[in-house]
Amino acid sequence: MSDVTAPPPARPLRELLPNLVWEGVLLLVAAGVLITLYNEAERLFSSGGYWLSFAALGLAAAGLSLSLRTGTPNLAVGPLASLAAYVYADSGSMLAGIAAAAGIGLVLALLVGLTGLPGWTVTLFGGLICTAIVIGASDARTTRLQDPPQTYWIWGVGFIVVSIAGGVVFAIPAVRRYLSANRPAGGEAGAFSGARFVGALVGVFGSSVAAGLAGAVLTIRLASAGPGDNNLTLAGLAVVLLAGVSPLGRRGGILGVVLAVAIVDGLTRLLQIWNQGFWVTTLVMGLLGLFGGLVVWLMELIGRRVSPLVTARPAAPLATPVGGFPPPGAGGPGFPPPYQGAPPVAGYPAGGYPGQPQSGQPAPVGQPGFGQLPAGSPPGTAPMYVPPPASGPPASAPPTFGPPSSDPPVSAPPTYAAPVAPASAPPASAPPASAPPASGAPDGIPPWPGSQPPPASGPSWPPAR
Repeated sequence: MSDVTAPPPARPLRELLPNLVWEGVLLLVAAGVLITLYNEAERLFSSGGYWLSFAALGLAAAGLSLSLRTGTPNLAVGPLASLAAYVYADSGSMLAGIAAAAGIGLVLALLVGLTGLPGWTVTLFGGLICTAIVIGASDARTTRLQDPPQTYWIWGVGFIVVSIAGGVVFAIPAVRRYLSANRPAGGEAGAFSGARFVGALVGVFGSSVAAGLAGAVLTIRLASAGPGDNNLTLAGLAVVLLAGVSPLGRRGGILGVVLAVAIVDGLTRLLQIWNQGFWVTTLVMGLLGLFGGLVVWLMELIGRRVSPLVTARPAAPLATPVGGFPPPGAGGPGFPPPYQGAPPVAGYPAGGYPGQPQSGQPAPVGQPGFGQLPAGSPPGTAPMYVPPPASGPPASAPPTFGPPSSDPPVSAPPTYAAPVAPASAPPASAPPASAPPASGAPDGIPPWPGSQPPPASGPSWPPAR
C-alpha cells in the first residue's frame, strides 16, 4: 500500500503540551497522597521500606512505558520479574537474574521485530512460558534470599532518574518519530522495516531489562521469591495509563510515570494501613486503570487537534487528459473562446474541443484541417472536417448540376423545301387520270409539319414505305 501520509513539522512542545498539562494535575494529586501517607505512617519513610516498593513498581512501569511508546506493549513484565527474582534468590547473583530476564526478552524482541506481530501477542504467551518455568524450577515453593543487601533509597532514586531521562530522550522529535514506527498509521500489517525492528528491540528488550531490575528489587524487599503472580503487570499498566502514556505508541510525557507511581503505590499503602481487604485494593487498581484509559483517549483527542502526528501529502495537480475537455470558458492555447451570440450545439462543450481553431485560424500541428469552420458560418455552427488542400496544382472546379433557372428554348425541327427545277427542264406532266386524287402528300402520307408538299414531278418525302 502506498503511503498517503507524511511526518509533520517537528513541534515537540506542542506535541507534549497535553501531557505536560496533565502532569501538572498529577503533581497536585501525588502531593496530596504522599502528605496523607506521611501523616499516617511516618516511620515508613524513615525505615526505607517505601523506597523499595516504590522502585519495584516504578521500574516495572518504566519498562511498560518504554514498550508502549515504541508501539510494542510488553505484557510479560510481571512474569519476567518473577523469573529474575527466582534466579536471583536461588543463585544469589543479581546479575544472573537480570541476565535471565534480558535473554528471554531478547528472544521476544526478535520475534516481534522480524515478524511484525503485535508486541502484546508475543509477550503475553512469552510471559506464560516464564511463569511455567518458575513454577517448574521452584517446585511451586518460595525460595529465600540469603543475605539481602541493605540498600533502599538508591533504587528509588535510580528509578526516578531513569524514568525522567527516558522521557527527555523521547521528547526529541527524531528519536520520538523513529522509535515509534510501530504505531499504527495505515501501513500494511506485518510489513518489515528497519525502524520497526529497532523499535521492537528497544521496546521489548529494554522493558525486559527493566522487569529484571524490578524483580531483583522486589526480592530484596521481600527477602524471598515466590512462584505466584506478583501483580506487577496490571499495576504497571494502571500506572502508565494514568500517566497519559498512549498504548498506541509515541505519545507520553516526562514526569507522568514518576507521579503516577507515587499515586498508585501511595494509595495501595494507605488501603493496607486502613485495613481494607484485598478486593478493595484490586477494585481501586481497576478503577485507576479505566480512568487512565479515558485520560489517554483525551490526550489522543487533544493531541490530534493541537499537533497531529501525520499530515496528508498535498495532492498532485491533475493533468489535462489527452483529448479531454477544458472547463467552460477556460480558453487557452488550442481552446477557442466560448461561442458568442448563440448557445453551443448540443453535445459540444462551451469551450470547444481541444485544438479547434475558429474560422480563418490555422489548424493545429499534426491535425491539418481538423475542427475548422467554413468562412462565414453563423454562431453555433457545429465544427466540421475540412480536408486540407492538396500539395499539387489547384484542381479545376467540378461541374455543377442543379435545376435550371428557366425553361430552355425548344429548337424547331428542320424544314425541307422542294428543289428548284432548272429553267431548261421541261414542265412536269400531269399525273395520269387513273391515279387517285392527291391528299396533300404522295402515297397518302401527310407532309412534315411546317413544310410544303413537293411537286408532283419531284421526289417524294418522306420516302415511300
